[in-house]
Amino acid sequence: MKKLPFFITISLILLLSFYPSFSEAKEYEIPTIKVEVTVNPDGTIRITEHLTYVFDGSYSWANYELAKTASSFIRDIRVSESNNDFINLNTEEEGSFLVEESDNSYNIKWFYSAEDEERTFSVSYTLEGAITIGPEWSEFFWNYASDNRNKSTDNYSIVIQLPETVEKSDLHSWVREPAWAMESFTLDNGFRFSGTEISKNQAVIIRTVFPTSVFNENAISISDPDFSLAWAKNDEESYRQEQILAQAEEERLINLGVKVIVILVGLSIICFIYFYRKYGSRHRINLSRNESLMIPGNQKPAAIGWLLMHRNVTGGHVTATLLDLARRGYLQLKEEEPEEGLFSSKESEFSIHLADKEIEPNMVNWESDFLNFLKGRIESEGHNIKDIFKYSDSKVSKWFREWQSMVNQFGKDRGWIDDTSYLGMYWNLGLQSVLMLCGAVGIFLIHPVVGLSIIWCLIACLLSLVIVRRTPKGEELYQTWKNYHKALKNAKDYSIPDNHLGLHFIYGIAFGLGKSNIEQMFEQNQAAASLITWMVILPGSNNSPTTIASSFSNLAATGTISAGGGATGGGAVAGTAGGGASAGAG
Repeated sequence: MKKLPFFITISLILLLSFYPSFSEAKEYEIPTIKVEVTVNPDGTIRITEHLTYVFDGSYSWANYELAKTASSFIRDIRVSESNNDFINLNTEEEGSFLVEESDNSYNIKWFYSAEDEERTFSVSYTLEGAITIGPEWSEFFWNYASDNRNKSTDNYSIVIQLPETVEKSDLHSWVREPAWAMESFTLDNGFRFSGTEISKNQAVIIRTVFPTSVFNENAISISDPDFSLAWAKNDEESYRQEQILAQAEEERLINLGVKVIVILVGLSIICFIYFYRKYGSRHRINLSRNESLMIPGNQKPAAIGWLLMHRNVTGGHVTATLLDLARRGYLQLKEEEPEEGLFSSKESEFSIHLADKEIEPNMVNWESDFLNFLKGRIESEGHNIKDIFKYSDSKVSKWFREWQSMVNQFGKDRGWIDDTSYLGMYWNLGLQSVLMLCGAVGIFLIHPVVGLSIIWCLIACLLSLVIVRRTPKGEELYQTWKNYHKALKNAKDYSIPDNHLGLHFIYGIAFGLGKSNIEQMFEQNQAAASLITWMVILPGSNNSPTTIASSFSNLAATGTISAGGGATGGGAVAGTAGGGASAGAG
């Protein structure tokens, strides 16, 4: 008992060592963004963006990225929170910020400590050359938010303040994007814009035009002598017309795309129906479909499982083969005493012990290969079933793939599957692939909506598998064993002879029956464990063949899964929006 505190301490240490993996889940939102734009008398612009973050989890940095433009540059960058300024140290020290510059953008990154709280940071900078200045009218055309942001915003507002009061009739604005989600207002000395539910994939682009007289004429120079209010209006009208034409063209291409979809999907359906009727129509067998618990024949459990499970070889077939070889005397399964200890499992473990029985001359290759595999694994890994069938071991997974191929070939050699039906499957796959290629081309030449046809053609490709059909002999065998399969699922309704219990158990595993179905086989006979002599259960154990089957099935299933803003310039270009900001955190 003195060792118990030590084990408890170790347990706590291990538990705490995993704690960070649980705490890594975190999230943040930026529900509110307020932008203040101050137009200065000298033609520069001061932008202050207030970003409200809501943190769920622990965060230590945030960033604000501003795209460069060809005609303006950025200076005097500040980051603050309330009345506290972050210091530009170009380090990652808490309370500092740094500025990274690339060919395409400026990235402002600041450092702090936040956890499960709401914080509002302010990023300020001065723009030079961002205004197009004409003889009588000037323009500030800006992309306030990038269409490639990390987060959407619930409330977005912009206030633009001019150096002096202006008649409202002399204030003009156009919201390029999102035209349907932003409201515009004129103020005595500027503009106000507000919007809600601004998607992270939606840019915010606004053009404002106002009199050049708001500037100090001694502090500015004309950057575009040809710029005028009429020019801006004509440019916006041209833009609207282009948008209308683009929308009309979009609708035309969508309509054309829908027609192409109908054609491609129609051809896909016709191809599938044709090949299915020609190669895949099932043979009609005059056979009763009544359930029967009489075992239809002496076929190998894994082979019949392959037939009933549509030519798939699963981990359940490995288990069924193991149990069948045990039933036939080639090996014995034994329940082992569970290990004692604080961390030991209470579940019993089972071991495999090979018998001295000679291999039958007519034994199928995949059964003899199975026995050879067991012999090699027992010599190298011991008798524990989990160690033998450790599918994470590359040798085991390689053997399983090879064993699958042998069982597949055995099933094909029985003459149960119509070989000519594979021709229909391949033809359908080929033509469906051609139609998918046509759909892919249509995405680029017509409209992305054509891609919807690819989805159906892909489904039709998968349906090619159902074209493969059974021969008349295979269909009769399938229906006979299917009736038996149905009866096994309803074993509680039948009286099961003791001498057949083991075989029912094995076939049930091969057919993929669940634990509850298998339990029904043993509920009628309390001495079930003693009837299966090739499985040795410890005296007084609570385990039954049912729980053992569950353990084996889980082991087999697990194994199958595992195998299986700016350069310098003389001024903004009229009609071209600059900027494009995005923010993040980490």
